[in-house]
Parts: sequence; C-alpha cells; structure tokens
Amino acid sequence: MDQVLKWNSGMSFTADIRGHKTPIDAGLSVGGTNTAPTPKELVLTGIAGCSGMDAIVYLKKFNIVPLDLVIKTEAELTDKTPSYFKKVHVTYKFLGDSLPPEKVIKSVETSMTKYCGVSYIVSKTCSITYDVLLNSEKIFSGEAKFNL
Repeated sequence: MDQVLKWNSGMSFTADIRGHKTPIDAGLSVGGTNTAPTPKELVLTGIAGCSGMDAIVYLKKFNIVPLDLVIKTEAELTDKTPSYFKKVHVTYKFLGDSLPPEKVIKSVETSMTKYCGVSYIVSKTCSITYDVLLNSEKIFSGEAKFNL
C-alpha cells in the first residue's frame, strides 16, 4: 500500500492513491483555503468507510441489503500540540423495511471489535463509541474494543 502526496501551494496538497486524486487542505484559521478535507477529517472518513464496508459485507452474507446506510462521525480534539482525537463517536443510520435488528447490530459490532483496521488503529489512542439506528430508532450502543 502506498500513495504520493504533492504540495500545491499554501496548505493545499493532492494525494495520488492508485490513480485517484484526493485534495487535502487546512482551514482558514491555520493558513489554508478550506477547499478540501483536512488530514484528520480523512481519518474519520476512513473509520466510516472501513466499518461501513464491513457492515455491508456482513449483511450480504445473509442476503440482507439495506435501502440506505449513512454513517456520521464526530471527534473531539485535544488542546495539546500535537492535537489529536480525544474521543470519536460514530452513528450508523440503517434504513430498510425488513432488516433484522440483530443482524444489523452484529454487522457493526463485528466491524468495531474484529475487522475494521482503521478503527483498530484509532482506538489505540482514544475511545471510539458508536450508536446503531434502524429506521431512526436507536437499537444499540457500543464501544470499539479489539481483542487481537
């Protein structure tokens, strides 16, 4: 696994990952132009993407496909230098008429305790909590705990 990061100007960079161009920037308050996600925001996207893919793979094993899945991540940063995640919270919003709640819960729980490598990495420095919603109703809350 590799990537190349090229500086554009100011705080703007472009990552080249397997031919996919991904812009990175910083907020106005630190000299960026706020034209792209920050590196920390991309880490949160990594958690959501990794665990979301795990959840879909798990559900597909049982021929279960949600109508929709939206994953929101929120992080609290430390006030120290370097600033890093103090805690992360992930909300999984599943939508579907006949989704079995126990399978939906298990799809997220196995990701956040066994399979999601991005969550595993981040969980080494801060807590990651999560809620699972099914058709707007909270059906489970948990914490990423890996026993590897």
